[in-house]
Amino acid sequence: MVDSTLFPAIRMAIKQNELGNASPYCLSYARLGQSGASFGIFQGDTNVNALARSTLTAVLNAAGIDDATVAGLVASVSRPLPDGCPFSSDDKALIDNALAAGFGQTIVDQMDGQLMQTVLNGIDSCVAASSARPIDPEAQLYMALWINMTGAPTTLAKWLAGAAVGSLAPPDGATVSAADLQNYLLASAYFRNNPRNFPHMQSSVAAGVAFLPAAETV
Repeated sequence: MVDSTLFPAIRMAIKQNELGNASPYCLSYARLGQSGASFGIFQGDTNVNALARSTLTAVLNAAGIDDATVAGLVASVSRPLPDGCPFSSDDKALIDNALAAGFGQTIVDQMDGQLMQTVLNGIDSCVAASSARPIDPEAQLYMALWINMTGAPTTLAKWLAGAAVGSLAPPDGATVSAADLQNYLLASAYFRNNPRNFPHMQSSVAAGVAFLPAAETV
């Protein structure tokens, strides 16, 4: 299992990658692909993630909004939103105020806890695939960001287990390093198509590295 001392670093790296300095307690819109509205540190997406939809429903219910209105609001973000926010200014304020309220933050934090576990499970599968070759903590931060962005790391695990991915050979050093993960990510279709996004991932990992236990940064 992932060492629990890495959890603060993983959370910080993901927060920086997904939000920067923005609040997790309001809706945001990636306007890409199948993305709907997102919220929380892990940016649970209301179109593709049932947990995000149920969490938003729970927050709006806790705010005392009637069931019919809640159903309509959630339906509005349960689809791709390439043009961003589908709400009037009043409805936007209603939702964001509920998410930012104390009860809303508590419910959102519970969702983030579940999404954190999904990321940890993905890292666990990578560690298992790497077998006797340890994975550097900084490399695990890159894994965490990638898993949070793309889901279960099926291809990454195969690469760590020794399979080439396209023309990229698997890592062969004594440990799997951050440089190995950088090479893997830069070879992915996402970063080939969006190379300008990679420095942001690097800076997000650097923010997480600052929260690693002192022994892990030596």
